[in-house]
Formats: sequence, structure tokens, C-alpha cells
Amino acid sequence: MPNQRFIVLAFVICSIMVGLVLRSASVAVMLGLGRADTLLGGAVPLSALIALAGGVVCFFILLKNTVAVRFSDEAIGELAKVTWPSREETINSSLVVVATSVIFSGSLALFDFVWARATNFFLFTAG
Repeated sequence: MPNQRFIVLAFVICSIMVGLVLRSASVAVMLGLGRADTLLGGAVPLSALIALAGGVVCFFILLKNTVAVRFSDEAIGELAKVTWPSREETINSSLVVVATSVIFSGSLALFDFVWARATNFFLFTAG
């Protein structure tokens, strides 16, 4: 499989994210139960061990799952076929987006200013 190192990298990243979620969830559950996150061996919090175990389990489940491996391989293969824009095209497109955003935000600010003045003039003047 030519994309094996990218697949392993993607699975490692997914496992790290699962571990972070598990750590947050375990800390929240412990706080909800009124327990502190105890240190095991005087150095490692229990939530960190839960996160590490969950991440390792997730990694090996993903590696053994043929559907996940095949999907990742096909996705990487499709991304290799993508025609990515050049640096110049990216810069020009970004400038168009920034200029358009500035023009529209300026016109909306002007519209808001005019309507705020008009409503203040008609609604809050003694007639």
C-alpha cells in the first residue's frame, strides 16, 4: 500500500483527538461526581491514563478496520489527483475575497449609519 505512512499519520491524529476528548470527558465526570483527578504513582493523573488507553485502543481499532484503511487510502489517492492552485492564483483569489469583503462591509456600514440617522431624526424629534 503506497499511502501507508499517510494512513498511519491520519490514524495517529484521530487517536490523539479521541484521547483529548476522553481526557476532558473523564475530568468532567470526575468533577460531576465530586472526585478529584487523582494522581497515580504520584505523577500521572487518572484522566491522562484513561485518555492514553482510549487513544491507543482507537489507533489499533482503526488499523485493524479494513473499511477505514481502504477509505483512507482512496481519499489520499483522490487528493493526489487534485489540481491545486498556484501561489499566484491563491494570492489573487485571496485579494479578490478581501476586496469584496471590504466593499460590502463598507456599504453595509454606510447603509446602517444613514438609516440610524434617519430613524433618530424621525422618531426622536419633538414635532
